[in-house]
Amino acid sequence: MRTGLNHVHGFSFVTSVNDQHSHTMAGETSLGVAYGVSHVHCYKGTTSWNRGHVHYYSGITGPAVYLADGSHVHCHRGTTAMEYNHSHYYCGTDYPSC
Repeated sequence: MRTGLNHVHGFSFVTSVNDQHSHTMAGETSLGVAYGVSHVHCYKGTTSWNRGHVHYYSGITGPAVYLADGSHVHCHRGTTAMEYNHSHYYCGTDYPSC
């Protein structure tokens, strides 16, 4: 079942701990992009400032995961860009669609 593509999702995650710290990632996805019988979203941004630096990130969500109430979420998974000789892994689920 394909959901309409004219929607976005908010997200907020905390990265893995590396070099004795983590970062927060928060933002909003792009509008949906058809993907097979489902859809995905693109996202990009900059982490929170911590220990004198930020990390850039970008990616494409996984396909929609439908919830019992008819809304859906997407999984985000990846690694931030390298800064100060390290990067951070992240994995999380965005907020349900309206």
